[in-house]
Amino acid sequence: MKEKIKCIIDTDPGVDDSAAITLSLYDDVMDIKLITTVNGNVSLEKVTRNILHILEKFNRTDIPVYKGATKAMKRVSPDASFIHQHEGLGNYIPPETVNTAPKGDDAVEAMYDVIRQNKNEICVILLGPHTNMGTLIERHPDVKYMIKHIYCEGCAPYGDKTQGKWTNYISFNVSSDPEAFKLVMESGIPVTIIPSRMGRELANFTEEEVEKIGKINDTGRFIYDMYTGYWEHGYEDRRIATNDTCAVLALRNPKLFKTKKAFFMVDTDEMPGKTMVEFNKMGNVNYAYKVNRRKLHKFYFEAVKKLDRFKF
Repeated sequence: MKEKIKCIIDTDPGVDDSAAITLSLYDDVMDIKLITTVNGNVSLEKVTRNILHILEKFNRTDIPVYKGATKAMKRVSPDASFIHQHEGLGNYIPPETVNTAPKGDDAVEAMYDVIRQNKNEICVILLGPHTNMGTLIERHPDVKYMIKHIYCEGCAPYGDKTQGKWTNYISFNVSSDPEAFKLVMESGIPVTIIPSRMGRELANFTEEEVEKIGKINDTGRFIYDMYTGYWEHGYEDRRIATNDTCAVLALRNPKLFKTKKAFFMVDTDEMPGKTMVEFNKMGNVNYAYKVNRRKLHKFYFEAVKKLDRFKF
């Protein structure tokens, strides 16, 4: 049997984070060593509660969870509750409290310990603002030589040429903490980036597909309940973005995507979070520009079906 990929998931659940993580909990390729939380889509307290609740629902409380940054490295953090709703999980309402507690509140040191114990074996999946990762690189510079790969979602490198979708050149995860994103991009660690357009326009779910997910089983219904409070803004049709799912699948199913080497730059002054890209074979990141939508959706539906033993 092929050895699983050891990974850390740094996250701010968040509907899209929660759906992506749910499908990863019993994946036969991924070995989740640690989950760390970061202030992002909603407050740190809520995102930590959300991930602990999901782990309880799916009997994976063996995965250690550590709380991370409450705010960005150098600026006031926004939130995205206007998209993810008040509790962060769309139309699914989690309990106010959970039975499981996080293992601690220093996510950065927890990440460092796991990475040191598994040198050059750990892939880090960044599903939220990069604050924890940026702080880790700043606090422990030697970590740059111990991480196998980073996978992340976020960036709009060409800007938005139409009205009403999202701010020019800006995506939430990058603009929430551009200084941290800059540290990650310039670290020398191999990085694969899933741009925001990938989840919103190339691999999104239609309203009909969301309805089908909800009819598969109780796990599908859980995802459906989240999704129906998470319709993407700025489009004429109702659609669900799969941004974070794509970031996870870039690790798990890399053949679904086509990538190009590129240099990534981020503005931290005039338009904080503005990302710019220059394609170059010597670039510092792998930029995903194409996806096999049919195969990705097929994998997603099959993954939900495999989680049939959970009844809520």
